Amino acid sequence: MRHKKSEDIKMKLRVKICLDAARGIAYLHDNGILHRDIKPDNILIFSLEYNTNDSINCVKSENENNEIVNGKLTDFGSSRNVNMLMTNMTFTKGIGTPTYMAPEVLNQKKYKRSADIFSFGVTMFEIFGWKEAYPKDIFKYPWRIAEFVNSGNRMDKPENMPNMLYITIEKCWCQDQKERLSIKDVIFALKAQL
Repeated sequence: MRHKKSEDIKMKLRVKICLDAARGIAYLHDNGILHRDIKPDNILIFSLEYNTNDSINCVKSENENNEIVNGKLTDFGSSRNVNMLMTNMTFTKGIGTPTYMAPEVLNQKKYKRSADIFSFGVTMFEIFGWKEAYPKDIFKYPWRIAEFVNSGNRMDKPENMPNMLYITIEKCWCQDQKERLSIKDVIFALKAQL
């Protein structure tokens, strides 16, 4: 986001990047793994050169390489096998980046796949809105973000964000982890926006 202006990246490309990342999360979850550090910095973009005649019509392109844009989930250093939950071990340690942490992680309570969904909701908010979720002029200190999130507050929909995408985000960052979408539901919702 630091290298491109919002108007240079069409919404459909943002959706495609998030859909690719969601598929990566689904792969992890299907294999019993929590990522535990989902954020925009951990989504690698393979190319931002795209043919403007493409059906996704994503980015202004100076050349005709017709390269396909892919988003890949990266940085698995914090990832852990969820099947460990079946033993005596539970996940309560606050791993990840506080800006993207679910309330249960911030409060060092037990968490599962739904914590990744919360983080992905904040990630989508930043990608679709093309700005930081928590502006530094309002949230000067990380604990202000934690207080805001733990109080059940969330950021309002930016004007440039389509309603259906914001609704999907809202369902990802529910305060109660049991009410959050599954990653398969997120994939379904994102596919509908392409």
